[in-house]
Amino acid sequence: MNAGSAAFQSRVSGNALLRIGDRLLPSQPMEIDRRDLIRYGGTGLLTAAILLALVGSGWALIRGKSPIDTALDDFRRMPLIGLVMADNSGVESRMRKAIEEERRNPTQGGLSRPYALVADLRRQYVVPALRAADDAAAVAAVAARADLVRHLRRTDNAACRSFSVGALQRPDALDGEGRRLFGLWQQAVENAYRSGKTAGQQRPLPSRPEIMALLEQAGFRKLDFDRLTAFQRLSNEASCDIELKVDSIPPLLPADKQGPFARYLLTS
Repeated sequence: MNAGSAAFQSRVSGNALLRIGDRLLPSQPMEIDRRDLIRYGGTGLLTAAILLALVGSGWALIRGKSPIDTALDDFRRMPLIGLVMADNSGVESRMRKAIEEERRNPTQGGLSRPYALVADLRRQYVVPALRAADDAAAVAAVAARADLVRHLRRTDNAACRSFSVGALQRPDALDGEGRRLFGLWQQAVENAYRSGKTAGQQRPLPSRPEIMALLEQAGFRKLDFDRLTAFQRLSNEASCDIELKVDSIPPLLPADKQGPFARYLLTS
């Protein structure tokens, strides 16, 4: 281990987090906040429709639906959450109930009830499925992310950073190629989810020390580890650079390490 990664590890001991790209990689289990829900493999895009529907805006009624139905539709369009709702009976009624309760008595602190349910669905259904995804599907999902980040790096650094930190709320506002690549990324993550659902059995993930070693093997040096540590303070351009470097790692690893590393990125 080189001096850069050793120093990095010494700064992230205990309950601190290792950031790889947009992912917070915990040394111990952590709670999922709303940004985690937005960033997770396309799990959610916080749209104005959801916000307006949850506060009972008449905007939803103009579209011919109740605020509850409009909010439910928007949660259903969250790529992986939509699949979970379609695959598991009872989940949609749970989401409807959460939305209704949130409208009646809004949460004063922490996750709203619908987003708390999304976090539960992520833990119960999404993460286990992605951990069971085969190597090809997992690597393809990370590669699709890299393709999108590479395009945004050239065309829109601000959107690139937003995507990296899970705050890209308007993918429809990207240019034509960006929208196309965003759709391909969503489809690739859904394919990985389906792969894992079919396989059924979760696969082992690399340990934290193994991830550190794989980063070094892929060419990470002290500057890269320093950028990971300071990710939140990086410029749009620098954060996009480090995101792209992380997402481009799998092809640089031995064949038997590519899938495990990709699954780690998808599920952490």
